[in-house]
Amino acid sequence: MIFELIIVIVLFSVIIESKRMFKLRSELVFSAIVSLIIAVIFAVFLKEFVLGSFLNNSKNTSEYVHENMIVRIEQDLKNMNINDTNKLQKYMDKEFNMLYFIFIVHKDGKIIASTNKEIKSIDTQEIIDGKKTFKFLNTRRDNLVRITRCDYLKDGCYLYYVYIGYGKLENGNIVGIMTFIIFIIVFFLLIWKRISYISKIKSTVRNITEGNLSSRVPLKYKNELGELAEDINYMASKIEKEEKSRNEFMTNISHDLRTPLTTILGYINMIKNNKYESKGELDNYVDIMDKKGIYLKNMLDDFFEYSKLSSNDIILEKQKLELNELARQIAEEEEDEFTQKGLRLSINLPQESIYIKADPGLFLRVVNNLLSNALKYSMENTVVEFNISRETFNNASYAVLSVSNIPNDPISNDDLENFFERLYKKDSSRQKEGSGLGLSIVKNIVKLHGGFVKAYKQDNKLVFKVYQPC
Repeated sequence: MIFELIIVIVLFSVIIESKRMFKLRSELVFSAIVSLIIAVIFAVFLKEFVLGSFLNNSKNTSEYVHENMIVRIEQDLKNMNINDTNKLQKYMDKEFNMLYFIFIVHKDGKIIASTNKEIKSIDTQEIIDGKKTFKFLNTRRDNLVRITRCDYLKDGCYLYYVYIGYGKLENGNIVGIMTFIIFIIVFFLLIWKRISYISKIKSTVRNITEGNLSSRVPLKYKNELGELAEDINYMASKIEKEEKSRNEFMTNISHDLRTPLTTILGYINMIKNNKYESKGELDNYVDIMDKKGIYLKNMLDDFFEYSKLSSNDIILEKQKLELNELARQIAEEEEDEFTQKGLRLSINLPQESIYIKADPGLFLRVVNNLLSNALKYSMENTVVEFNISRETFNNASYAVLSVSNIPNDPISNDDLENFFERLYKKDSSRQKEGSGLGLSIVKNIVKLHGGFVKAYKQDNKLVFKVYQPC
């Protein structure tokens, strides 16, 4: 029996540990069922083979029945008039109990009063003061017993009772208590690893909140706990990346603002100290300062625009825009600037009119930023294409605005992934002018309008496409 029990426990433990793909709720239910089965087996085993002799002890049972059921009645009867049979019988009627019968008898066996009126007399051999009997009515395992006892009352009368029921402790209470205790112990043993894992998740989250962003939760289970751990790890990696990006952002801002500001302050100092030889040289200094001042203002405008777009309280003032007309106007305004840079701006428009709903100022900023990016980084004597079209993506119709150019330098896959990151510049030395926020602003504006933007290479061209719902 004991070996079978050990085998059952081992098998159930193996099953629990092998079912890590269960959902947590299923695991807990399964663990509870296994714990209950083990608890019942253990409780029965303890009751039958360990506590059986104690539970079935006749002396304990007899004393328990007498002390808890009969003593009170015996005291009441000793305080009553034994000769008043009517009063005695009324008392007996009140004390009726299915577990025992009580008789008041003379030494000759005649019954004066009882809880069972069908019995008229008791064998005189039973009417002996202090006589007790104990007998199992079935098998010892059932613990169903018959107890009799006779005690002298007074005035030649005796109290005789018969108890038929279970032993002192065998009424389900002890087995139930043992089952419950064993169930709690086994259940906690089975789920202890999961409880410890929850504690590990908690401590990792605390480490992350205290600034240790490299902390990660080890992945152990394929259930809700595993999914929670994966989400926490993903959150931590995003926060770590954002923290790194924020630090780079502050460093780059300082660099990008300091460079033109240092130039302006340098020329101001030269002018104050009259370190110029002619009016033309002075005008040149002023012209450089003016250009650097405009560049600095544009950079600050970009920072302000990016900050505003990143907030959740921006309000879009949408209007119905016709993209063909918008593209013509922009192309006319920008054509001369492209020509001065040795570039040709080509515009391709569909025959049909394409309408979108957008904030005119913000959407114009999208187009200008894309064209400005092409103007800065296109190879000389090449064509920049500005196209309007309509495309279907994921069964939805989009108005598409694309700008493509042939870049000065080769474009890598890493560049394509990072173009829309804030402050990203392909030139890692950051010598070329620009805030590095232009394409990030494009992405945020398009996202606010319910669209998306893509960058990819097509032969030797770099293509940016803005998808806006029609």
